[in-house]
Amino acid sequence: MTRAFLVVSLLLAAPAAAQTTGAISGRIADAQTNGPVVGALVVASGPALQGSESTRTDEAGEFEIGLLPPGEYALHIQAEGHQAFSQERLVVHVGRTLRVHLSMVPDAYTAAPFRLGLQVPVLPATSAHTGAVIPWDQMELLPYGRDARTYEQAAPAVAGVVPDTLGVQIYGSPAAGTRYRVDGVDVNDPRTNAQGHRLLQQFIDETSVDTGGLGAEYGRLAGGIVQAVTRSGGNELHGSAFLDWMPIEIPRRTLRYNLAGGAELGGPIERDRLWFYGGFAPVLMATTSGANTDYQYIGKLTWRPAEGQTLVLSAITDDFSLRYLGSLFDRTAQVEALAAWHHQGGSADSLQGRVQVSQSAELLGRHHLAYGVEASHDSAGADKRWYGAAFLQDVWSPVANVFLQEGLRLERDQQAASTDLLPRFGVAWDFSGQGTARAYAFFGQFLELAPLGMTRTREHDIAGGVQSQIWRDLVAGLDYVHKEFDGAADGRSSYDGATVSLAKPFSASSLLRASYTLSSLRGGSLPCPPTGCPPIGDAPNAIKLEAAYAYEWDARTTVTLGSSFRAIQLSPWLVTLDARIGLVRALANPYLLALTIDGINLLDREAGGQPPLAIRFGARLSF
Repeated sequence: MTRAFLVVSLLLAAPAAAQTTGAISGRIADAQTNGPVVGALVVASGPALQGSESTRTDEAGEFEIGLLPPGEYALHIQAEGHQAFSQERLVVHVGRTLRVHLSMVPDAYTAAPFRLGLQVPVLPATSAHTGAVIPWDQMELLPYGRDARTYEQAAPAVAGVVPDTLGVQIYGSPAAGTRYRVDGVDVNDPRTNAQGHRLLQQFIDETSVDTGGLGAEYGRLAGGIVQAVTRSGGNELHGSAFLDWMPIEIPRRTLRYNLAGGAELGGPIERDRLWFYGGFAPVLMATTSGANTDYQYIGKLTWRPAEGQTLVLSAITDDFSLRYLGSLFDRTAQVEALAAWHHQGGSADSLQGRVQVSQSAELLGRHHLAYGVEASHDSAGADKRWYGAAFLQDVWSPVANVFLQEGLRLERDQQAASTDLLPRFGVAWDFSGQGTARAYAFFGQFLELAPLGMTRTREHDIAGGVQSQIWRDLVAGLDYVHKEFDGAADGRSSYDGATVSLAKPFSASSLLRASYTLSSLRGGSLPCPPTGCPPIGDAPNAIKLEAAYAYEWDARTTVTLGSSFRAIQLSPWLVTLDARIGLVRALANPYLLALTIDGINLLDREAGGQPPLAIRFGARLSF
């Protein structure tokens, strides 16, 4: 690992314990016989986790550790008659299960055997779930966002996501069907379904964009989810002060002036038991026609009152939530519960509650069951509605490396005065046998939670694809999706899209994400000339390319370069080129200073209302 990578990692990676979680599963085998190692103790630890979480392998050598906050983990494995060892660099993301295959060396070995290095998995090999995660380091290396660097600005980088005046469209679905969440709390405006509260990237640990293959646990959507996981405290005190300033925009018609600055701080009140995190930032956006200041704040307490029990209390820009994560019934059940209030200015409010229980079982193979209920009450002036749902999802592995998803969701929407059953089915085959490749297929039905007073969109999805880590953590993929729409407000009827992609997370000082999507959206559109016009949001061709590199200038200085190019065939074409150059300087221990210069819309294209070229300066002092 180069010193450049170490310097950037120290700046970008801060401890986090978010309200949404992922998991690590896998199989442990005997290195000599390849048979299962039964009863091995598996302990997961990392800076995102208070204390550690542990489990034991079953008769097939299988294990799973869930409710893990996003972050990097190490597994420590011990078993009678075998040599203990550790596996590091396992990165967990929200809503995804990382699967590993590990081998243990018997004590009988008189010399250390030759062991090939493990290809660390980065794919969700056990499901048909599709999408991408934009972690904190990627958001710092690339210039996402123009007027404000908020978390949802990273979403258009993901294949199949097209920007829209209401937000983003995901693989042809209407923008009103996209849900936005912050730490599991739905922040859509009940009046319009547009994104509600925004939050600066400086407060975000990762942004997850879920584009398809969603199990029965997911509802209230027709399209996908853009979700932010916020930072949290840790066992070490950490914080920063930051400033983003855009004083330069070519003044062809209006003068724009944007400024965002603030500070954040997190750390322990009691190590491994009680953490705090807080931040505040005013965001000023001004033009010749007026100015607006958005005051953003975040406060979190993460408390572990007992082993396997966690409570998280959050206040994020007028939204309040309490989340429980815990293992019950002699650790045979994992429970995740949420109670939240989302306030969207004026008189719009949403009360939300959710409980999900996960358990494992054996019947003609291994099952992982998730079941639960959720409810919400939305109001905006005189308009009100109740929404309720119950769901059951099973991931069944009848044979090694094959995973079947069977799910059913029951929904009741008071506004629509209907009760609906929504089935979800998927299959994933890990053809590498190591968690580094998968072929998948999916079928599911989804129902949008429509804006108050509006009709809903029903969506029928069929999808399939193949993905593989072709070299280390470089993933190549080919994906296809077909959708049918009923009740879309703009009359869209169906969508077909195929995507070829290549992606590598930030590692070994470099990052790469490239995709090309060929698609067709059919159905209604806005009023058009007699010659007709394409459906709203139709993007037959979409090319996206992002790359970044960190170069070690000397022992204390690292230079970073990042660029993002998009060419999306809307009406007219949306073509943008953004770039960032950064300088990271290690000051007196433990302080790091990062300076950045962003060029936004370097091609200076204003087609389709795109603002002209702009320059933004950024600074961050962290410890």
